[in-house]
This record gives sequence, C-alpha cells and structure tokens, in this order.
Amino acid sequence: MENYKNPNLSIEERTADLLSRMTLEEKIKQTDQFYVYDFAEISPEGRVIEPDMDAMDKLMGGMSVGSVQLRGCSPRIANQLQRYAVEKTRLGIPFLYSEEALHGFFDAHATCFPQQISLAASFQPELGKEMGHCIAAEARAYGVHETFSPVMDLTRDPRYGRVEESFGEDTYLCGEFAREIVKGMQGADLKAPDTVAAEPKHYVGYGTPVAGLNCAPSAMGRRDIFAYCMPVFEEAFVNGGAWNAMCSYNSIDGQPVSSDHEILTDVLRGQFRMPGFVRSDMTAVSRLYDWHFTAPSKPDAIRQGLEAGVDLQLYDFTHEEWTEGIRSLIREGKMQETVLDTACGRVLKLKFALGLFENPYVDEGLYEKTANCPAHQETAADIARKSICLLKNKDGMLPLSRDLKTIAVIGPGANEPALGDYCTGYDPQHMVTVLDGIRQLAGESTRILYEKGCSYLGEQLIPFHPGWFISEDGASGLTGRYYNGWKMEGEPVTTRVDSMIRFNWIYAKPHPDVDAAFFSVVWTGTLKAPESFSGCLGLSGMDSMRLYVDGTLLLDSWGVSDKDGLLTDFTFEAGREYAIRLEFCNDARGARVIFGYNRGRDNTEAAVKAAKSADVAIVCLGDNTETSGENLDRTELTLPGGQLDFLKKIAAAGTPVVLVLQNGRPLSLTWEQEHIPAIVEAWFPGEKGGRAIAEILFGITAPSGRLPMSFPKSAGQIPCNYNRFPGGGKRYVEMDWEPLYPFGFGLTYTSFAYSGLAISGDGLTAGEVEKGAEILISFTVTNTGTVFGEETAQVYVRDVCASVVKPVKELAGFEKAALQPGESRLIRIPLGRRQLRTLNMQYQWHVEPGDFEVMVGDNAANVLLAGGFRLAE
Repeated sequence: MENYKNPNLSIEERTADLLSRMTLEEKIKQTDQFYVYDFAEISPEGRVIEPDMDAMDKLMGGMSVGSVQLRGCSPRIANQLQRYAVEKTRLGIPFLYSEEALHGFFDAHATCFPQQISLAASFQPELGKEMGHCIAAEARAYGVHETFSPVMDLTRDPRYGRVEESFGEDTYLCGEFAREIVKGMQGADLKAPDTVAAEPKHYVGYGTPVAGLNCAPSAMGRRDIFAYCMPVFEEAFVNGGAWNAMCSYNSIDGQPVSSDHEILTDVLRGQFRMPGFVRSDMTAVSRLYDWHFTAPSKPDAIRQGLEAGVDLQLYDFTHEEWTEGIRSLIREGKMQETVLDTACGRVLKLKFALGLFENPYVDEGLYEKTANCPAHQETAADIARKSICLLKNKDGMLPLSRDLKTIAVIGPGANEPALGDYCTGYDPQHMVTVLDGIRQLAGESTRILYEKGCSYLGEQLIPFHPGWFISEDGASGLTGRYYNGWKMEGEPVTTRVDSMIRFNWIYAKPHPDVDAAFFSVVWTGTLKAPESFSGCLGLSGMDSMRLYVDGTLLLDSWGVSDKDGLLTDFTFEAGREYAIRLEFCNDARGARVIFGYNRGRDNTEAAVKAAKSADVAIVCLGDNTETSGENLDRTELTLPGGQLDFLKKIAAAGTPVVLVLQNGRPLSLTWEQEHIPAIVEAWFPGEKGGRAIAEILFGITAPSGRLPMSFPKSAGQIPCNYNRFPGGGKRYVEMDWEPLYPFGFGLTYTSFAYSGLAISGDGLTAGEVEKGAEILISFTVTNTGTVFGEETAQVYVRDVCASVVKPVKELAGFEKAALQPGESRLIRIPLGRRQLRTLNMQYQWHVEPGDFEVMVGDNAANVLLAGGFRLAE
C-alpha cells in the first residue's frame, strides 16, 4: 500500500508521500476550481439533469482536480462524479466538493435560515452554533465537504449591499458569532457525516468599503483593519478552529489583499495557525492584473497570489490560463515549484482530514432525511423569533388582540418569503409568510384582508418560462452569444440556448472561458405568448441592458446608473411571434438579469381601501433581492422605491398601523418613527419568518432582538457606529450626529431595572490580565413589568487613557436573561485580555495599565449603571 493510502499515518506523512508521486500537471489541477455546470445538462430551474462524463474528462485532462462546485446536483450525481476521480484518474485523489452555505445550504430543498445580520440580532451566539450544525448536516448529506462560508466581515456602512450577510458593526459581537458558527459547522471531527470544513470570508477588510461600494478599497486604514476586523477572524481560527479562508477582493492602503503576504501567510498561518488553504474569492487574483493594476500580466498576477498565500483559484482565470500560467512561471524560473507544492499540499491536507481517501462517497438516502427536517425547521423558527427587534410601540399598541374583527395585511412583504441573497429558490411547502402566520394565529372570527398594494422596487417581474421562447434553431429558449469584453464584438466565447433569462452570475460565471469581470451577452429569438392579456414587459438588474422587440428599442438602461423604469406596458397576443434581441453587459458588476412580465401594475387604491376597512393595518415593507444583496449598494437609506409614499397613503387612511420591516440593512426611518405607532424590525427572517413575526405581533413570543448595527437618521450621518473615535463635531446643519436607533437597541413588552453593580479584580496588574486573569463585572436585572420578557444586558468599557486613540466605548460582554414578572437574575460578565487589550502602533497587542470605565445598559446609548477599575503596572 502506498503511504498516502495508509490511514494509520499522519496527515503530514500522507500529504508528503502523495506530493512526491504527482506530476507538475496533477499538482496544478489540485489548485484549480471547477464548476459542475460546465459539463452537465441543466434544467430551466438550474438543476443538473445528467453530467456529461466525457466532457468532464476532457475539461479536466483525465486528472483529478482540487475542488468542484456542486451546484444543483444530488447525492447520486456527487457519487457518480466522485467515482471518476477515485477510479479513473491515475492517483485516485478524491474531489473536494464545495458550495455556498451562508444562511442555509445553497439548494432549493435545504432549510433557509435567517440571514446572518438577523442571527446577530438575537445576541445569542449559541444559536449560531446550532444554525452552523444544521447547515453542515444538510450540506454533507448532499455530498458537499467544504463551504464558501461563513461571512465574517465587520460592516459599518449600511449603504453597502452585503450588510445582510454580516454580524454587524461591533468586533466583539461579530467574534462571538464567528467562533460559534464555525464550531457548529465543523463539529469535533471533520470525518463525521454531519460536518463540513468552514471557509470564513472575506478575509479581510472587505466589509468596510469606500462609499459602501462593493469591492471598493477599504475605508479603514491598515492598523484599524488589524485592530477591529482581524479579531473577528482570530476568534474563528484560533478559538473556533476554522480550516480554510477565502481572501477578499479589496485593497488596504494600496495593497491588494490577494497579494498581501503578511495578511495571508504571516498572520493567517503564523499567528492564527490556520491549517487549510486560502481560496481566492472569484476574480480576487485576476484583479491584480485587470482591476488593481499591480500585476503586468495574468501569469504575474497568479505568481503574486500564490507567493502571498492563495492556494486555490475560484474562476479567476480560465483553466487553460491558470494551468499554462503556473507551468510557464516554473519553466521560466519566475516562481519556484515549491510554491506550487505548498499550495497543492494544503488542498490535499484537507482531503485527508475529511477522510475522503477512505470514505469518498455519500449515503444517497441521507439528504432526503436531513434537508429541511423538522428539527432544522424549528431551529430556523427559533432564530427568527429571537432576532426580531421591536423599535417602537406607542401606548402599548402591541401585542395585538387575537380577537380583532378585521386585520388588513398589506405590502410586498406580506405574502412573499423574505429570505435575502444567497438563497437559490425555495420549497413553498416550508415557507411561512407574514400573511400565513397571521392567518394561522388570529382568532377564528377575525377577518383577514390582504392587498399587495406596491412592490419593493418598481413592479415585480415573473421570468418568462421556456415555453414562451423559440431560439434561432427552433429550440425552447433564446440563443445566447457570450463575449469577453463589454462591446459584444468579435467571435463569441460560446453560443448556447438559454431556456430562461434569469441569471445571477455573482455566484459563478456563465462559462469557464468567459472573463468574469468583463463580459457581455446578446440573446436573440422569438417570444410567443401562450395567451392574450395586457400587462408589462420588463428587465431587472443593475447592469446595462437593451431590449428590442420586432426591431424597436423598448427598454434601454445602457450606461445609465439609475435603472428604475425598465418596465413598459405591453399587450400580449396569443400565438403572435415577437422578434427579441436582448443585450447585456456586466458593467455594474451586478451580473444579474431577469427578462420577464407581469399582469398589470400595483393597485394602491385597493390597499388603502383594505386599510380603511380594518381595525389595524399590518404593513409589510423593506427589501428583497432587487434592493439588498451583493452589488446592490445604495446612496439613500429610506425605504426603497415608492414604499414610503405608499406607507404615507396607508397611514392617511386613519387606521392604526403596525410597520413590519423585512430587510437586509439599517434603514433611515425618521418619518416612520414620527408617524407610525408600532415598528417591528424582522430583518430577513428565513423560511419560518412569517410565523415568528405573527407570534411577536400577537404576544405569543416576547420580542427580544437587539440591533447589531446603528440605524442612522440620514445617510449623511454615515458612518454612525456607536464605537467611534473621540473628536469631531457633534452635529450637522440639519441634525445632530446621534443615530435614530443605537446599537443594541430593542424594546420589550415589559420593563426591567438594573441594580447592584459590583466590580471585582480592581488592582490586578496589566501583566496578570495578559496571562489570563479577569475582572468580573456583576449586577442584577429585574423584570419590573407584568409579563414575561427577555432582556439583553450589555457591558461596555472605555480605556480612559491609552497609548493610541481608542473608541469612546466598546462592547465587552452581554447576556440575555429570560425573566418572569418580579424575577431577578445576577449577571456576571468577565473581562479579560480580549476585551482590554490595545493594538499599538507597532501592530502588537498588549494590555496597558491604567483606568477603565465600565458602562452597563440595555443599548450602547443608554447607560444605567457605571463604575470603573484600574489595572496596575
């Protein structure tokens, strides 16, 4: 038996033996990422019908590869492909299967949990561990071994579209969730059938972009990145044990992360002891050449990335460019083969740790039993319950009586699941909308009225299904010609029939030879309506698009930054054939496009009428995947589209209004705070969100969520994070600088009192804290109201005089207490090195002696108890 096949040897011994047997080509292949769609027949719904094994063999050159993204497959197909790697390639190296799994495994049959910003609002990191385990169990049962998740970006600019994927603005809170979700995903043994290797992203500084624009340079300087963003990843790697990392696109002080040796190697491998590999985020390495312009050629970009510590590309280059680039670098002496050996070895090391050489296949019956099982559904519901934040409750309007005569449920979020980005469809039988939840929990005699009334942004589109299209050669679909570059010139990279125009190429590029950063598409063919009706024809997406119907330009957003209005009234005649030409280029980096229709514009008047007829109007507004998500950055933070005007019309009807928000980022709610009596922030609450929201509205569940980000009064206040540095003015011409709702804020249906602050450990030396000693903060929280409630007590600290400028306060601990009326609990929060350390100007962490203030409260702006302690020299 070859040593690499001997399970009794160490991973290091097996890896070294296997590397010694591999050819240069085989090693290069282990540093490359492949996509199952590139060699499979795909259904209109994005499912793999059957892989083309001959095409796969040709694409991979008869060799095993590092990783395969297992999109839209099944355990059967996973095993089918894996048999090729194990049985047909020279060394039998198994495939590593990878996939997205941010707030649920990326499959329509999987459980869709609340988004991470919602999870963070629970202030219960143990729920992150539960969610991580559920996601891992479903992913591994499907056949996936490693995920492109979780996201650990510290985020302080709500204009940024990916806020929904983060844990918010605070380093300590983010770190708590980062550690626990990794523990849940990886478990105690990566060989177990309910674990996956985690890949925290986007390492590092990606979530703080200039102007809130996706992929922009970091607005934080390098030292601040190390002081406030890096500790989140530190918790995930050092205390959570995360195996891999995904490096980010951005630059920090002029240095792209994907070529930063200090960040990718010295810190990640040296200080954090990460055992696995670094995967580039899609195009992170190629951007060294065509975006950052710090590499003179594509091969040099590859060299810079590999030498810095990137080990596996994610569609940065075509497979041919990647292979030939590395081959030529080594052949010409521009890069040592040992660099490739190191990268390849890190990929192989994970495959050994996962036990893939002994057990490469998945139980094909396990996924059906695991995906969206009752236990996982209940976890999704519980996270949603715990994360909902009550922002306003004038005169105790909530909870509502279950015996109201008539309730109007209104708005685009009333009868549509609010799931957020990185969710690939859903199984309707598992979804509970707000309307569903209210119907289930309202009294039997209560009449429920429903009207959508408005859309999130423009009018909603239904994608044309395959039966509507005829391609140039008579197939079902449109003929698509894909070009590199934005000018649709020259020979297309590929020509194919696309059965539907409903794409999101953020997740993966359309073809292995397409330049993910710069491509364009022309679709041509015929549209044939199956019935006659009057409605609208439209396009959805942030990139440039043009639609010609029968040679007439009907919709045009080419080069226009404002994409509103990509909709036109249209009369469809049954059987009539309309000539279609649709042009697209990904110049906004959105790479999303939908071509569709609807059956008429929104009916605001009907919604107002329903509100007037009801005892209360529950108005469900916020975001969807057109207004929040990757590359959906904003300049304003008011409700998107015409939602605020719609809300004003409903409020003018005179019926009491409860505003239910389902959204992915903090919003500017100044008008709403002044005029709407009750406001509920539910974030993107996942598949069971409607049930959780209804439970809060009727008082079945007590609201206990707390804001993980500050809500500004205006976008002009950004950044308005609570943990800002001292200095600067305290007001603008129009308003003060305080946020509308501070970090940690959230109301309940009862009241609480804080008392008895005690601080033990005063007088400890800074050196003792460095070695593990702790200051203990204790106090009592009492439910002084008449109903059950959960209070999140928060402890903040301030270093009174430090060697560098530090925030005016920083979260140092928190605890959620569930209390009956009159019940009290003693809260104990230990403060150690992690909460009290300072990063000096030499990038060294140490605990400094001196005075520290302690502030205890129910949010960052409301200090209820105060004290202090001193660390001696």
